Amino acid sequence: MTETSAARRSFWRAPNYAAWFTADTASAAGGSLRALAVSLAGYAVSGSTAAAGWLGTAALIAQQAASVFGGTFVDRHERRTLIVVNAAVGVCTWGSVAALLVARMLTYPLLLVIATLGSAVSGFLGSATDAMLRSIIGVRDYPKALSLNRGRDATINIAGNPVGGFLYGVAPWLPFLVTACLYALSGAAARRIRAPRKAHAPTARPSFFGDFVSGWAWSLHKPLLVTVMIAAAVLNYGVNGVEYAIQLHLMQLNTSATLIGAIGSGIAATMLVGAFAAARLSDRVPVGGCICVSFVFLCVCVAPMLFAYGPSVSRGASYALVFVANAVMGLPFPIIDALLLGFVYAKAPTSMQGRIAVSLTVPAQALSAFSSASAGALLPVLGFRGTIAVFLATLALSTVMVLCSARIRRIPRADGWDTAEL
Repeated sequence: MTETSAARRSFWRAPNYAAWFTADTASAAGGSLRALAVSLAGYAVSGSTAAAGWLGTAALIAQQAASVFGGTFVDRHERRTLIVVNAAVGVCTWGSVAALLVARMLTYPLLLVIATLGSAVSGFLGSATDAMLRSIIGVRDYPKALSLNRGRDATINIAGNPVGGFLYGVAPWLPFLVTACLYALSGAAARRIRAPRKAHAPTARPSFFGDFVSGWAWSLHKPLLVTVMIAAAVLNYGVNGVEYAIQLHLMQLNTSATLIGAIGSGIAATMLVGAFAAARLSDRVPVGGCICVSFVFLCVCVAPMLFAYGPSVSRGASYALVFVANAVMGLPFPIIDALLLGFVYAKAPTSMQGRIAVSLTVPAQALSAFSSASAGALLPVLGFRGTIAVFLATLALSTVMVLCSARIRRIPRADGWDTAEL
């Protein structure tokens, strides 16, 4: 169907999109706001930094494990209802933490159970919002919509931890109460979505296992997607390894928590800039060429860190160099997401959006679980610059994979996606 330029520019004004965007934004804001508060509460009730760290680890494992099957479940059910259910669980989960803190009844085991269960439900149902977007936005508008989402996420990440920490300082229960309210807003907004429901023929409907297998089979039988999964997994391992290496090294140097936190805020800020750039480039540049340039750009950004914290470089100058290089590294991520993932999601069947999202993100994030351990093991042996060199080599490997893939290089710009093949 032909879409006018005016329609594409104003897609976000559509009632369904406005309601969807509000629901997704409120849910994302709630997740960001509670992240630091959970760790602070865990440390407060346990008195152990290790125990507080395990809260995040347990929650992440539960979320990733649940998401493996959640994509299939989302594709088999009405997505608006699942968004509402996910929001309701968020209200109950984090509202209960707030109530327990007010009553001074929160214990570490209880917080661990609540955080793990809440994250598992989020992983199981959380892909419903992303899966629903494809049925609201046209193919050519999809990269612009993803750019807007990435910019929003970057903005939320910039403010989430500082605001959560501030609210916790006012009252430990306050960030959890605000989180519960944000999930309530997400559910209320989702109820305003009037997207058409899918009609299923009960007698012909495949089993859950059949849908689960078909989603992974669809992705694994597309050579381009397999290349994307592998390259993304290697890239994410390298990028996260660089981030953990910086944080752990700064901790070893007894750097202030404010300066350590500024590293994350810097890259989030440039991701916001990158999101605006992605919105302008999304339908103007060939996807393949832009992706290749973005991967090379990431290697160029990390390379200057090899000269930081040397014997002839002061700590102040080294920190400034690392801060700038790491921050600039955030620019291409929204562009990669909007163009490459936008192309994949646009070409995937609408009925399989949840499964495709899982089959792409789970493999792409699998190696990242080992980034922290790798950085922690390499730093005492190789030092900061040696550790960065290892992760830079990993980034270079992912770049070679992309540059050598003719299928990726040939991906056209958005107006050619209708005839392009995965």
